[in-house]
Amino acid sequence: MLEANAKAKPEHTPGALERYQLPVEVQESLEELRALSRKAEGGGAEGAEARKELRRKLLEASPAVVARASDIGCKSQHLLIGTASGGDPLTELALSGRLDMMREEVAGENPTPLEVLLTERVVSCWLLVELFDRLMAAQLSKDTPDEKRVTERLLRHYLRWQESANSRFLAAVRELARLRKLEATAPPVQVNTQVNVLGG
Repeated sequence: MLEANAKAKPEHTPGALERYQLPVEVQESLEELRALSRKAEGGGAEGAEARKELRRKLLEASPAVVARASDIGCKSQHLLIGTASGGDPLTELALSGRLDMMREEVAGENPTPLEVLLTERVVSCWLLVELFDRLMAAQLSKDTPDEKRVTERLLRHYLRWQESANSRFLAAVRELARLRKLEATAPPVQVNTQVNVLGG
């Protein structure tokens, strides 16, 4: 029965998730740039030379390489994932995969550049909301030892941060919905092509 269901399952259609997976050449270029960056951090004459080479390579790099190398939002997400997972490798890997699935679901097929930007904002804010929910749940749980509970004053700060994160998440969702509504109601762009035929 399971085998029959597996055969009946439709083939996967490439969506937004594949757009977030890096091609091999982009990964290789990033590794080369990271190696130069580590040398540049060393300082001295070798570090200065590595910085010059890094600057030259970055100017020659493709837009995909530059976009990923400058993606501090992705780095922030990894930091939050590490905190939210509490050191559990399964939760950490599952959360990372969950974000990829959310990107695919929220961005949809053929997203515009603005939709991609707002999708990242939605995903990042969702993760922050989940993190604050976990922190608050741990503080309010009856199983949490007293020595691990924060003060009431700090708990109020947590609550305000949680409310702020939730407001930012909802605002990002609204903006994405508003953008799609505007795109749906925008008149189609008509391109007129004029061909002049010169008689000889």
